[in-house]
Amino acid sequence: MLLSSMRQRLCECLGLSEYEAKVYIALISAGVANARVLSVMSGVPRTKVYSVLKKLIEMGLIIEVPEEPKKFAATAPKTAFESYLRSYREIVENLLSVVSSLEETFKKAKNEVQPQQGNIWIFNGREEILEKIREMLSVAKNSVDLVTCEYGLIVLYKSFNRLFDDLTERSVKVRITTPPTSNNQHILSELKYTCKIEETNFKLPLIFLCIDKRHFLLANLQPEDDSRHLTNAKSVFSDNPVLHEMIQMLLSDRLDTSLLRL
Repeated sequence: MLLSSMRQRLCECLGLSEYEAKVYIALISAGVANARVLSVMSGVPRTKVYSVLKKLIEMGLIIEVPEEPKKFAATAPKTAFESYLRSYREIVENLLSVVSSLEETFKKAKNEVQPQQGNIWIFNGREEILEKIREMLSVAKNSVDLVTCEYGLIVLYKSFNRLFDDLTERSVKVRITTPPTSNNQHILSELKYTCKIEETNFKLPLIFLCIDKRHFLLANLQPEDDSRHLTNAKSVFSDNPVLHEMIQMLLSDRLDTSLLRL
């Protein structure tokens, strides 16, 4: 139960796939091990272990030990996660700063102008969220802006690849901001002919979808949500301009690109 909870948290916080989380935890337990041992310990098929190990090395979570046969060892977690912890602290600090500035502006202006209003809806469960995304893509008239992690792009492409083609036929401009990885490279290769692709190191397990610069959805579909009926996935849909601006500011600060202007 503890290992399952650890895997889930690694997927949620770092955007690891289930296989990546399993192999990483197995290597933490083993200390040093080769691919065959890690496959047995983690339950990840041996044909998948090497690609998983490569991804974990790229993320700085493990290192390759110069021995024969080839072995691997985990980087000290405190060292490996230092950049992630610093990044999350910066996000919280930035949010507090934004809220403080907004509150100050609100107090000054509350007696002079009426606050902008908008509706907010909450959607729970993978199936309900995907259905709402389908609806949003279907009614887009001018633009679609998507910011997501590696897993989010894979989910959306598998679910709505025909809708992406339909958007092109309707002359809707589609912009996708996502990290390029070995797992989604084939998808990006397909989409680059019809969509504007902007590369980023965005790893948070989120999907931010904005339609016609007015309506947006923020969802946290997780890698472990294999069933279409799981309810732990949650999302917010709104046309509230203030909320949209706040989320835009946070995402713009989180991304390593200066081109995001939703």
